[in-house]
Amino acid sequence: MNVKGTRDFMPEEMILRQQVLDKIKSVFEIFGFQPLETPALETWEVLAKKGAGGEDILGETYNFKDKGDRRIGLRYDLTVPLSRVIASNPNLNLPFKRYQIQNVWRYGDIAKDRLREFLQADIDIVGSDSMLADAEIIACAITTLNKLGFKEFKVRLNNRKILTSKVKQEKIPEKEYLATFRVIDKKDKIGEEGVKKELSTIISQQATATILEFIRDKGDSALEELGKQLEDKEGVEELKQIISYLKQMNLNSKIEFDPSLARGLDYYTGPIFEIVAEEGIGSIAGGGRYDKMIGVLSGKDIPATGISLGIERVIEVVKEKKMIETKKSKVKVFVIAVNDNVRDKVLKIVQALRNKSIPADYDLKLRSLSKQLNYANLMEIPNVIIVGEKELKEKSVKLRKMDTGKEVLVKLDDLVTLLSTEIYKNA
Repeated sequence: MNVKGTRDFMPEEMILRQQVLDKIKSVFEIFGFQPLETPALETWEVLAKKGAGGEDILGETYNFKDKGDRRIGLRYDLTVPLSRVIASNPNLNLPFKRYQIQNVWRYGDIAKDRLREFLQADIDIVGSDSMLADAEIIACAITTLNKLGFKEFKVRLNNRKILTSKVKQEKIPEKEYLATFRVIDKKDKIGEEGVKKELSTIISQQATATILEFIRDKGDSALEELGKQLEDKEGVEELKQIISYLKQMNLNSKIEFDPSLARGLDYYTGPIFEIVAEEGIGSIAGGGRYDKMIGVLSGKDIPATGISLGIERVIEVVKEKKMIETKKSKVKVFVIAVNDNVRDKVLKIVQALRNKSIPADYDLKLRSLSKQLNYANLMEIPNVIIVGEKELKEKSVKLRKMDTGKEVLVKLDDLVTLLSTEIYKNA
């Protein structure tokens, strides 16, 4: 029995997951991001630093004391470990563009697409305070989803500076800023009435009414209007820069300014973004700028921005929408011995195929011809080589295409070359 909130991934599902991850990695690397891996375990001191994830997420963090009486936790995201890496390596060349695809753990409520152990794919740019870095992050995320076959999605865009400017203008106490942001961020889950109810327990009735009106308007016109209303316009100007850069990349059609986006984590300091797939699917990626968190660990602020793709939800959508063809096996050729007398030849053929990087397999149970063919069919292996004594006398074997059942006689000397050409032509 699995630990609650965790699951196994059988070969067919792992093949799909690897295909998705390969596409994601390829885009990340095209954009110049470098791979990074960090330990699953972090010290509690790092995970619980003020300015890191915040109290809510710490309540969902797996933690324990080791045999040396040190408090340890499983990472709840990949951003805090990255900040520790940057703080621990002051001589890194900046800007540092990294991607990281690893599991994280949160002891939260369990749902179909929300487990307690799940895979995230993050990209971050550390060391640039230019809005071009934020635009680069968003551009990479959009390109990644396009590569996977996503058609209907939008990128919600806001800025913590806009939210801060608004609550400051409404004379909301500074100690209530983060609590107010967290409630605003729940709008899609609990609706406007739910937001109103929760805000009224934190701030005044008048401030609640003003905040509700503020988060209703979306789009370019709402952003322009905010530029006229807010005393501190820095947040608005930053978003305009990001949108302008994305327009130059022809990637602005998916962008929508949304003042109700707040992001739940405490460490965001500037532009924030969330990618929402078509109706009924919800958020599949989110991130933003966190210019203070590395400084919490290193004593020196270093600007940073990034986004995290929720891989489990992305894979669910890819599977449901059949964006990628699923396969039961990666084997391209199954080699069958009709009897024990030709088994040595089977081994030579299989190894020759493998030496040419052709995924090949053979029967390990010494079964009959019909049972071996049935196995190859069940595993959806496209090509079968049948090695028989009669054919070997002519230095040949039978090659069967499993989708059509068509068989041809192929000379042993031509076999590997023929299959190499055929397989890579159809790859």
